[in-house]
Amino acid sequence: MKRSIWFIIVLSVFLVQCSSSSIISSWQASEKLNVKTGRIVVVGLIKESDKSLQWQMENHLADDLCNLGYDAIPSIELYGFEAFKAKDEKEILKQLEQDDIAAVLTIVLLNKQKEKYYALKSMYDLADPYNDNDFSIYYNAIYTKIYQEGYYVNDTYYFWESNLFTMPDQKLEYSVQTQSFNPLNATSLAHTYGKLIIQDMLSNNIIHNSHKQK
Repeated sequence: MKRSIWFIIVLSVFLVQCSSSSIISSWQASEKLNVKTGRIVVVGLIKESDKSLQWQMENHLADDLCNLGYDAIPSIELYGFEAFKAKDEKEILKQLEQDDIAAVLTIVLLNKQKEKYYALKSMYDLADPYNDNDFSIYYNAIYTKIYQEGYYVNDTYYFWESNLFTMPDQKLEYSVQTQSFNPLNATSLAHTYGKLIIQDMLSNNIIHNSHKQK
Protein backbone atom coordinates (compact mmCIF):
# COMPACT_ATOMS: atom_id res chain seq x y z
CA MET A 1 0.00 0.00 0.00
CA LYS A 2 1.38 3.41 -0.95
CA ARG A 3 2.22 6.12 1.55
CA SER A 4 -0.14 8.52 -0.24
CA ILE A 5 -3.11 6.35 0.77
CA TRP A 6 -2.03 6.41 4.41
CA PHE A 7 -1.63 10.16 4.18
CA ILE A 8 -5.22 10.50 2.95
CA ILE A 9 -6.44 8.38 5.88
CA VAL A 10 -4.56 10.48 8.42
CA LEU A 11 -5.75 13.70 6.78
CA SER A 12 -9.36 12.49 6.79
CA VAL A 13 -9.23 11.72 10.51
CA PHE A 14 -7.73 15.14 11.19
CA LEU A 15 -10.43 16.94 9.17
CA VAL A 16 -13.21 15.07 10.97
CA GLN A 17 -11.94 16.44 14.28
CA CYS A 18 -11.72 20.06 13.05
CA SER A 19 -14.31 22.56 14.21
CA SER A 20 -16.99 23.65 11.76
CA SER A 21 -20.34 25.42 11.53
CA SER A 22 -22.98 24.93 8.86
CA ILE A 23 -26.56 25.92 8.05
CA ILE A 24 -29.12 23.14 8.35
CA SER A 25 -32.14 25.08 7.08
CA SER A 26 -33.11 28.64 6.24
CA TRP A 27 -36.53 30.27 5.74
CA GLN A 28 -37.93 33.71 5.03
CA ALA A 29 -41.42 35.19 4.74
CA SER A 30 -43.03 35.22 1.32
CA GLU A 31 -42.87 39.01 1.16
CA LYS A 32 -39.34 40.18 0.55
CA LEU A 33 -37.95 42.15 3.46
CA ASN A 34 -35.11 44.61 3.39
CA VAL A 35 -34.29 45.87 6.87
CA LYS A 36 -32.81 49.32 6.30
CA THR A 37 -33.65 51.62 9.19
CA GLY A 38 -34.23 51.41 12.92
CA ARG A 39 -32.36 49.73 15.74
CA ILE A 40 -31.89 45.95 15.80
CA VAL A 41 -31.44 44.30 19.19
CA VAL A 42 -29.70 40.91 19.29
CA VAL A 43 -31.14 38.69 22.03
CA GLY A 44 -29.36 35.50 23.12
CA LEU A 45 -31.50 32.82 24.73
CA ILE A 46 -28.82 30.47 26.00
CA LYS A 47 -29.21 28.17 28.98
CA GLU A 48 -25.68 28.34 30.30
CA SER A 49 -24.37 28.92 33.81
CA ASP A 50 -21.56 31.00 32.30
CA LYS A 51 -23.04 34.10 30.67
CA SER A 52 -19.88 34.71 28.67
CA LEU A 53 -21.18 32.59 25.79
CA GLN A 54 -24.36 34.67 25.57
CA TRP A 55 -22.32 37.87 25.58
CA GLN A 56 -19.96 36.59 22.89
CA MET A 57 -22.80 35.41 20.62
CA GLU A 58 -24.78 38.64 20.93
CA ASN A 59 -21.78 40.92 20.63
CA HIS A 60 -20.27 39.30 17.53
CA LEU A 61 -23.55 39.22 15.61
CA ALA A 62 -24.39 42.82 16.57
CA ASP A 63 -20.88 43.95 15.54
CA ASP A 64 -21.24 42.18 12.17
CA LEU A 65 -24.51 44.04 11.57
CA CYS A 66 -22.92 47.34 12.58
CA ASN A 67 -20.10 46.69 10.10
CA LEU A 68 -22.74 46.62 7.35
CA GLY A 69 -24.11 49.99 8.44
CA TYR A 70 -26.94 48.88 10.74
CA ASP A 71 -27.75 50.23 14.17
CA ALA A 72 -27.45 46.96 16.12
CA ILE A 73 -26.88 46.37 19.82
CA PRO A 74 -26.58 43.31 22.12
CA SER A 75 -29.50 42.93 24.53
CA ILE A 76 -27.02 42.56 27.39
CA GLU A 77 -25.63 46.01 26.67
CA LEU A 78 -29.13 47.49 26.55
CA TYR A 79 -30.92 45.54 29.29
CA GLY A 80 -28.29 43.57 31.20
CA PHE A 81 -28.01 39.81 31.58
CA GLU A 82 -31.53 39.44 32.97
CA ALA A 83 -33.01 41.12 29.87
CA PHE A 84 -36.78 40.48 29.91
CA LYS A 85 -36.84 38.08 32.84
CA ALA A 86 -40.06 38.21 34.91
CA LYS A 87 -41.68 40.60 32.40
CA ASP A 88 -44.91 39.76 30.58
CA GLU A 89 -45.54 40.29 26.87
CA LYS A 90 -47.01 43.78 27.24
CA GLU A 91 -44.09 44.96 29.36
CA ILE A 92 -41.57 43.59 26.87
CA LEU A 93 -43.29 45.24 23.90
CA LYS A 94 -43.55 48.51 25.76
CA GLN A 95 -39.83 48.42 26.60
CA LEU A 96 -38.91 47.70 22.97
CA GLU A 97 -41.12 50.52 21.77
CA GLN A 98 -39.60 52.98 24.24
CA ASP A 99 -36.12 52.05 22.99
CA ASP A 100 -37.17 52.51 19.35
CA ILE A 101 -36.46 48.88 18.42
CA ALA A 102 -37.35 48.15 14.80
CA ALA A 103 -36.38 44.46 14.82
CA VAL A 104 -35.33 41.70 17.21
CA LEU A 105 -32.80 39.06 16.13
CA THR A 106 -32.70 36.08 18.49
CA ILE A 107 -29.95 33.52 19.03
CA VAL A 108 -31.35 30.36 20.63
CA LEU A 109 -29.28 27.39 21.76
CA LEU A 110 -31.73 24.59 20.95
CA ASN A 111 -29.49 21.76 22.09
CA LYS A 112 -25.94 20.91 23.10
CA GLN A 113 -24.72 17.34 22.73
CA LYS A 114 -21.49 15.71 23.78
CA GLU A 115 -20.25 12.44 22.31
CA LYS A 116 -17.34 10.31 23.41
CA TYR A 117 -15.66 7.72 21.22
CA TYR A 118 -12.51 5.60 21.25
CA ALA A 119 -9.84 6.57 18.73
CA LEU A 120 -7.05 4.17 17.82
CA LYS A 121 -3.68 5.77 18.37
CA SER A 122 -2.47 3.97 15.25
CA MET A 123 -4.76 6.10 13.09
CA TYR A 124 -2.63 9.15 13.92
CA ASP A 125 0.76 7.47 13.38
CA LEU A 126 0.29 5.71 10.04
CA ALA A 127 2.31 8.34 8.21
CA ASP A 128 5.53 7.22 9.89
CA PRO A 129 8.14 6.26 7.27
CA TYR A 130 8.80 2.61 6.55
CA ASN A 131 9.74 0.54 3.50
CA ASP A 132 6.35 -0.48 2.10
CA ASN A 133 8.04 -2.46 -0.70
CA ASP A 134 9.16 -5.06 1.83
CA PHE A 135 6.19 -7.11 3.08
CA SER A 136 7.77 -8.24 6.34
CA ILE A 137 8.78 -4.73 7.36
CA TYR A 138 5.41 -3.37 6.29
CA TYR A 139 3.57 -6.14 8.18
CA ASN A 140 5.50 -5.64 11.40
CA ALA A 141 5.10 -1.85 11.28
CA ILE A 142 1.33 -1.95 10.69
CA TYR A 143 0.78 -4.82 13.16
CA THR A 144 2.52 -2.84 15.91
CA LYS A 145 0.48 0.26 15.23
CA ILE A 146 -2.85 -1.56 15.12
CA TYR A 147 -2.34 -2.93 18.61
CA GLN A 148 -1.13 0.28 20.20
CA GLU A 149 -3.34 1.68 22.94
CA GLY A 150 -5.76 4.39 21.81
CA TYR A 151 -7.55 7.14 23.71
CA TYR A 152 -10.97 8.75 24.08
CA VAL A 153 -12.03 11.80 22.09
CA ASN A 154 -14.85 14.16 23.11
CA ASP A 155 -16.97 15.82 20.43
CA THR A 156 -19.39 18.67 21.11
CA TYR A 157 -22.31 19.69 18.92
CA TYR A 158 -24.27 22.94 19.26
CA PHE A 159 -27.65 23.29 17.54
CA TRP A 160 -28.74 26.90 17.03
CA GLU A 161 -31.72 28.84 15.75
CA SER A 162 -31.93 32.54 14.93
CA ASN A 163 -35.19 34.36 14.20
CA LEU A 164 -35.73 37.91 12.97
CA PHE A 165 -38.92 39.63 14.15
CA THR A 166 -40.04 43.07 13.02
CA MET A 167 -41.57 45.40 15.58
CA PRO A 168 -44.14 46.36 16.73
CA ASP A 169 -46.15 43.76 14.75
CA GLN A 170 -43.86 40.93 16.02
CA LYS A 171 -43.89 39.32 12.59
CA LEU A 172 -41.39 36.53 11.92
CA GLU A 173 -39.50 37.50 8.77
CA TYR A 174 -36.54 35.12 8.78
CA SER A 175 -35.45 31.92 10.52
CA VAL A 176 -32.26 29.87 10.26
CA GLN A 177 -31.06 26.68 11.98
CA THR A 178 -27.37 25.81 12.22
CA GLN A 179 -25.02 23.24 13.69
CA SER A 180 -21.61 23.96 15.21
CA PHE A 181 -19.11 21.14 15.73
CA ASN A 182 -16.20 21.21 18.17
CA PRO A 183 -15.67 25.00 18.43
CA LEU A 184 -12.23 25.95 19.72
CA ASN A 185 -13.70 28.37 22.27
CA ALA A 186 -16.64 30.74 22.82
CA THR A 187 -14.98 33.53 20.84
CA SER A 188 -14.34 31.31 17.83
CA LEU A 189 -17.88 29.91 18.01
CA ALA A 190 -19.47 33.38 18.17
CA HIS A 191 -17.29 34.76 15.39
CA THR A 192 -18.03 31.86 13.03
CA TYR A 193 -21.74 31.90 13.84
CA GLY A 194 -22.06 35.62 13.25
CA LYS A 195 -20.34 35.45 9.86
CA LEU A 196 -22.46 32.45 8.84
CA ILE A 197 -25.78 34.11 9.71
CA ILE A 198 -24.82 37.45 8.15
CA GLN A 199 -23.79 35.74 4.91
CA ASP A 200 -27.08 33.83 4.74
CA MET A 201 -29.11 36.99 5.42
CA LEU A 202 -27.19 38.84 2.70
CA SER A 203 -27.72 35.98 0.24
CA ASN A 204 -31.47 36.05 0.92
CA ASN A 205 -31.66 39.86 0.65
CA ILE A 206 -32.84 40.16 4.26
CA ILE A 207 -30.12 42.74 4.84
CA HIS A 208 -27.72 44.67 2.62
CA ASN A 209 -24.26 46.13 2.91
CA SER A 210 -25.04 49.84 2.98
CA HIS A 211 -21.34 50.70 2.66
CA LYS A 212 -21.22 49.12 -0.81
CA GLN A 213 -24.35 50.97 -1.90
CA LYS A 214 -22.85 54.41 -1.29
